[in-house]
Amino acid sequence: MSSSEATQLPSTYKGLLFSSASVPPTVASIPTPELEPGTVIIRPIYSWVFSYASEIYTNGNPRNYLVDFPIVAGGNGIGRVAAVPPDAASLKVGDLVTVEPIIRARDSAYTSTALGLGMRASYHGLWAELVKVPLENALPINEAALQRLQIPLRDFAFYPQLVIPYGGFRDVGLTAGETVLIAPATGNFGGGAVHVALAMGARVIAMGRNEKILAELKGLAPGKVETVVLSGSVQTDVANIAKYGPVDVFQDFSPPMATNKSHIQAGILSVRPGGRINLMGNVKDLEIPYSVVVFSNLTIRGTLMYTREQALDFIKLVESGTLKLGPEAGLKTKGVFKLEEWEVALETSAKEAGAGTAVYFAPNEDLLE
Repeated sequence: MSSSEATQLPSTYKGLLFSSASVPPTVASIPTPELEPGTVIIRPIYSWVFSYASEIYTNGNPRNYLVDFPIVAGGNGIGRVAAVPPDAASLKVGDLVTVEPIIRARDSAYTSTALGLGMRASYHGLWAELVKVPLENALPINEAALQRLQIPLRDFAFYPQLVIPYGGFRDVGLTAGETVLIAPATGNFGGGAVHVALAMGARVIAMGRNEKILAELKGLAPGKVETVVLSGSVQTDVANIAKYGPVDVFQDFSPPMATNKSHIQAGILSVRPGGRINLMGNVKDLEIPYSVVVFSNLTIRGTLMYTREQALDFIKLVESGTLKLGPEAGLKTKGVFKLEEWEVALETSAKEAGAGTAVYFAPNEDLLE
């Protein structure tokens, strides 16, 4: 990086700083991080305000996530490169990129511990004017392809809700023509999974309790999306799922607050012999029908997010026009807010939680379209 590029960065930047989960955050002035080899500094354009953010950074952190306070929150977003180090092979200042939230160990393939942007003290998050991340956490987007397809950046910002289920589908080898059961399909990630599965050529059975959202999902592709309303009974759910034929893949996104996990049992019991189960949720404990798994030769695969290679392949789905985005595709932005409007942003995100919805911070208004 040349010295002229280095001086373009301000000495400080604004960030939404949470000192603890029991004290309101402040828009603070934070020293600009030093650009080091192997890192890159990004100016966020749209930073996703996920629906359960208020259950982590405020209200006493009822989800009990490991957060190193004080911290600037926010783990997902898109932005433009503001500064690159000398060892950057292809990224340039001004490039459009996604910012990936999971920071994996570089020196051990056997270390399961992963740091998260906006969670651990090593890295502040994207609810800020600047964010510093490892080079490999900034993935390039073909901006010319987006322009050719007339995809606004705000629509592409749905990326985190879609790439996460894609990583799970890739891990269990979902292929065109297969039937995938998704539960719960009415949240951000489960709803995103419906869109991704359809783009991959699969048939979908969407399970959930919100009948309005289930009807909207079915309307995405009549004949290719079937729905099942969760009953709370394993036997009833299995019988309802069976109406739509054998299940090749079951993908689960159950949150840590889930109390009734009968739908997970029903999902496993509905998978055909030789089928696959992909667990992407965060429940603490789960009773598994052991003998069914053994005698039906089922594969159970846990997936934490996705790999860098999977993310790059997913971006191609969008750049090629294979995966549709925007309101016409059932993906709607419910609000874009300044950092100073954090309280309304978190409230709106929680209120509008559900499949096909998103709320964002726009920390750098000059970068908006």
